Amino acid sequence: MTSRYLVPLKPKPGAPEADDHDSDHQPSGHRKSRTVILVACDPCRRLKTKCDGERPACRRCRHKRQECTYELPEDALSRSSARKELANKLNRENIELRQLFHDLSKRPEPEAYNIFQRLRLVDDPIALAHSIRQAELLLPVGASEDSDKFTTLRKLELDALEKSPIKIPARPWTSVAGDGIVSELISAWFKWDHSFLYPFIDRECFIREIRAAEPRGAKYCSPFLVNAICALRSYFSDTIDTVRHTTGRDLREQFLAETKKQYDHGVPALPTIQGLWIMFAISYLKGEDRNGSVYRFASYGMLKRSRIDQVFMSLADADPDDASKKRAISKTSWGLFCLESITATNFRHTDILQSPPIPCLFPGFSYENAANVDIFGQNFNSNTSPHPPSVTGAVNVLCEVAVLMSEVLAQGKDYKDNENTGSGDGAVLKRQSELLTRLSTISNSLPSALRHDYNFTPETCFLSANCANRIVMNTVAHSILRPLHPDVVLDEVNGTTVKTAMLKHCALDTELMEQYFAKWPTGEFSTMVFVGPLNSGTVLLPMLPDERAEQIFPRICRLMRNIATRMPIAAYVMKGWESALRFRRLEIPGPAQPYFQNLDAGEVELKDIPSSLVVTHVPNVEDVLSDQWDDGELGFLLQKWSAMSIG
Repeated sequence: MTSRYLVPLKPKPGAPEADDHDSDHQPSGHRKSRTVILVACDPCRRLKTKCDGERPACRRCRHKRQECTYELPEDALSRSSARKELANKLNRENIELRQLFHDLSKRPEPEAYNIFQRLRLVDDPIALAHSIRQAELLLPVGASEDSDKFTTLRKLELDALEKSPIKIPARPWTSVAGDGIVSELISAWFKWDHSFLYPFIDRECFIREIRAAEPRGAKYCSPFLVNAICALRSYFSDTIDTVRHTTGRDLREQFLAETKKQYDHGVPALPTIQGLWIMFAISYLKGEDRNGSVYRFASYGMLKRSRIDQVFMSLADADPDDASKKRAISKTSWGLFCLESITATNFRHTDILQSPPIPCLFPGFSYENAANVDIFGQNFNSNTSPHPPSVTGAVNVLCEVAVLMSEVLAQGKDYKDNENTGSGDGAVLKRQSELLTRLSTISNSLPSALRHDYNFTPETCFLSANCANRIVMNTVAHSILRPLHPDVVLDEVNGTTVKTAMLKHCALDTELMEQYFAKWPTGEFSTMVFVGPLNSGTVLLPMLPDERAEQIFPRICRLMRNIATRMPIAAYVMKGWESALRFRRLEIPGPAQPYFQNLDAGEVELKDIPSSLVVTHVPNVEDVLSDQWDDGELGFLLQKWSAMSIG
């Protein structure tokens, strides 16, 4: 039989080859599986078109320049999982509401009635239920049976939550206190400090993320930053004082301890940079700035390593997320620069930070809408808005003044107080006069809304008024005039000397701060109020026993004593002033003596106060060798006081 040639059959498509090394090979004809998009955006779903599922906007919506919205949250895997999550949320709310009903039915009648009254006032009954639970957590272990303490603490939590214009969840940001207390402290930060002295946090981004309660994905908020803010504002809170007196718990120290616990030394981030500076502010407030400087330098070091100016330049204005990030970066850079200028002035050293190379994006003053705004940036209503009012554009002026202040500090770094008499070539006097002219130009250019006589707000108090230098500008003026002898003539026409100019500035500043405390007689004041009396006292003390200085000095001491109820550093400053006067063999002016009695500054600890704050200058006189006192550092003055007291 004749054999036939048979053609080999072609292998089945997709079948594995015999060789081991080709066992994983996929034939070229095999189709790649499609990526399954479980959640399409609403526009694509309505039109039944293909959607890539990208957030915050899919490719199709970006191409068509239309709004891209999603029915489900980003972390939802599918509609079924989203429905399951919603069911769990509703179940949790059901449990909370049942517990609230249980409290209403089982509590003593006065407590139940109080809860009922609160229920009629609050918008969110779940938040009310949380506050009741969190009041129990503030009690010491084993004290839950103390009905009076529990009632007091629950009322504190409820009152704090009710009165807080910004209501936010305490957890997962902090476990130190509940929603009410944390909301009160965060609100106080944005009411009193954020609007001028500490403007480096973008309020809109921060509030949005703290309410989202998702720390892992947050860019503008962190547990470290939240606890730092709460620790600082705790020094100005009556609620925190009541908790300490009721339970013995010092929430100030607990917030501070939690802040240190949450500190992340890793990748630079805006909340960490901001929180580190607040940590220094707390040290400064306590009179421990020398030890706390490590936080300030760490903040600046992280700011430099982050290269946020380069990040800023790479962002696009058209993208909403990029625009928010640019705004937050600009506020951080310029806010810290302004703070450093003020700090460097009070510690008599040059600026560590240079003027930021990026635009200043703080809101500018608008002549079209010159109305004051509230804590949320809405037009202020004296009857319904939370006080105090704020004025837009003040921080922009502060940035402009900070640039000048940095230049003043750089030029005056080699000068001692009252050393230059203006004789010789007069170069120093000419240079200082030019700086004063530039400062006056800034002051004279301010619109009426930024002047305190026309529009009395905390910012206008701290900034300027009546074309006369005020708290911040006065700080610059003192730095400009500091190297000049008191008898140097500044204006031959009016006969104004360095001494008369400084006396006038001190009198105006003192009057303004008296009006501030009369307008807002609350312990919730801004830490900026300390700067005015500090500058005035530093200037006036070397002039004593001049009659005009003796008239102003008691008023400054009264202000400083009021501030000392919240800021321990103020009591230490007064002790430093007393030490300098005692060294010069001068008595405290009679009307000022009551304010120096019973200061909360223990004699034993005075020699250990680690503060480099400059609080006075001891002038050279014939019978006193004061070379070692010229710097006027607070820590050194307190050491001298302690030594003289022991002797």
